[in-house]
Amino acid sequence: MPIHPRPSFAARPARIAAALCLLAVVAACNRPPSPTADETTQLFARALGEIDKLYVQPVSGQTLVVAGLAHLSAIDPQLRAAPGPGMGSDATLTLAYEGRVIGSILMPHGSDPEGLGRLVSWAIATDRSVSPTLAKTPEDVIDHAVFNGITGALDRFSRYSPPELAQELRAARNGYGGIGITLDTSNDEFRITALLPDAPAERAGIRAGDRLVAINGILTAKHSRAWVIEHLRGPVDSPIAVAVARSEPEHTITFDFRRAYLIRPTVTVVHDGHIVIFHIASFNQSTTERIAEALTKARAPADRIDGVVLDLRGDPGGLLEQAVSLADLFVDHGPIIATIGRNPASHQYFAASGHSIAPRVPIVVLINGGSASASEIVAAALQDTGRAIVIGSSSYGKGTVQTVIRLPNDGELTLTWAWLITPSGYLLQSHGVVPTLCTSGSDGAAATLPVALQSVRQLSARPDRARASLDEAGWQALRRACPPRHTSPPVDLALAEKLLSDTALYDTALLALPPASHLVGSVPGLPNEPFLTGLGPALFSGSH
Repeated sequence: MPIHPRPSFAARPARIAAALCLLAVVAACNRPPSPTADETTQLFARALGEIDKLYVQPVSGQTLVVAGLAHLSAIDPQLRAAPGPGMGSDATLTLAYEGRVIGSILMPHGSDPEGLGRLVSWAIATDRSVSPTLAKTPEDVIDHAVFNGITGALDRFSRYSPPELAQELRAARNGYGGIGITLDTSNDEFRITALLPDAPAERAGIRAGDRLVAINGILTAKHSRAWVIEHLRGPVDSPIAVAVARSEPEHTITFDFRRAYLIRPTVTVVHDGHIVIFHIASFNQSTTERIAEALTKARAPADRIDGVVLDLRGDPGGLLEQAVSLADLFVDHGPIIATIGRNPASHQYFAASGHSIAPRVPIVVLINGGSASASEIVAAALQDTGRAIVIGSSSYGKGTVQTVIRLPNDGELTLTWAWLITPSGYLLQSHGVVPTLCTSGSDGAAATLPVALQSVRQLSARPDRARASLDEAGWQALRRACPPRHTSPPVDLALAEKLLSDTALYDTALLALPPASHLVGSVPGLPNEPFLTGLGPALFSGSH
């Protein structure tokens, strides 16, 4: 539908006043203060502008504003926000409190984020002027409620993170300057429960069980957890003094040292003979590097690797580039994943670099119903290219990519902006990854290792149908036969190790899903949007 130019929100004062005065019969025509470009305006203008540009599907800004303001009823149930008849050039927003209309105004066009931001600011101020509950509610809580309404109108993976949470998420993804301790605050004290290996706190002599009592001479008592974390962190190599209380006998020790750049470890490595098992909890900036280091050490001249297990069970995902780089460690050529969305910048093709460090090592990937996003990218890429046998239950089915926008208040808006397409050409969203060897469900259920091994021997007689050729009914049947399961039964790992120790069994299972020799010409389940027509296969035709 063509978008016609229209006057901005600020340029229509006469129409706004007229709309307000039409309600004089039911409410006094007290014109609200003229919106100003305050912090609330800029916060929501930025967010709504990013949604308009980046969100994976087109959505009306007017719809989002109404949904956001309506969510203020979560704070005061007497508040209401509703649109007038229809949406578009003459759409109105009506606010009510205790069943009485308190204001109505023409809404700016959905592609006018600055005007929509001013509208949100005006509406919040109007609601606060009549609601005692809202009037005493902190602004950040109000902002959070409005954002929950906005993102609730998008999809379940788009979300808003207020500043404090956003800071934690950035630290988890990208690292931070800190000392490397984990705190338990459940008993109104800051007890240290764990220390990051080889981090400043451990090197200084701080122990698990110590109580944190002061930071740089300031007592932590009566301070919030957020305050403590903020003061423990700081620029890399900056000095810090930490005082801890230690029992038996009770005494206080002060440690002086410097902060270091820390990234929370997401990988645990276990060696079982010549098999290397990687438990991957999530994907952050250090994930691939840690696995590459472990593989390099295990391939020392005096050692050998008979196989690798990537345990992705319960892994909710993380950074897209880390999933791609991890798959690249094992895939020597061909596609890894592609992304496609409404914004042209979301059309990306990721292929193997040709610098794999373990291109021929046998691999088994373990997944379950908690394996999502980045972990599904790795499992699908290795399965589709014939590099790994996947064992477990069907994965979660989160086949979308989110982009993170840092907002003016230092919070974050996480937006879904692309769908994921596997090397063989099927859409990961809702379909997920279905294992080569299923250990859940009635068909192919493997509660014990002997049963699982029997299912391996039957695979050569009934190889799986190409996943990309399935229609929606076929996908539903495939997932029903191997339903998602959130447990991690021992049989998964036992079967993996048995396959890696028996070359004939491994080869039999590997051939159950022949690697994709070419990319298909259609993508089952791709959302029916004109801008997506034909783009899925095109993404795999060359570098982008």
